[in-house]
Amino acid sequence: MSDELLKQILDKINSIDTRLDNIETDIKDLKQGQQEIKDHLIQLDSQNAERHITAFSKLESVDKEVRFIKHKLHQTEEDVFDIKDHLKLIK
Repeated sequence: MSDELLKQILDKINSIDTRLDNIETDIKDLKQGQQEIKDHLIQLDSQNAERHITAFSKLESVDKEVRFIKHKLHQTEEDVFDIKDHLKLIK
């Protein structure tokens, strides 16, 4: 083989080697980024669980308050009815 052909083969091998190094670096970066995303999702999952518990607790409280207000409204309507009924008797 000629020196020129050997030089071309060596240049091509060096070029391929450089590209492989770049690919390896990219893969490492992708794996690191993937792990960071995974860690972030795990953190978000735990935060969302806490938020769901808090929101559910607040909804239970609001539900209880609404039921209480309905109860008081019903009592008030009964009282108004009794007062009106009593006023009819007085007339």
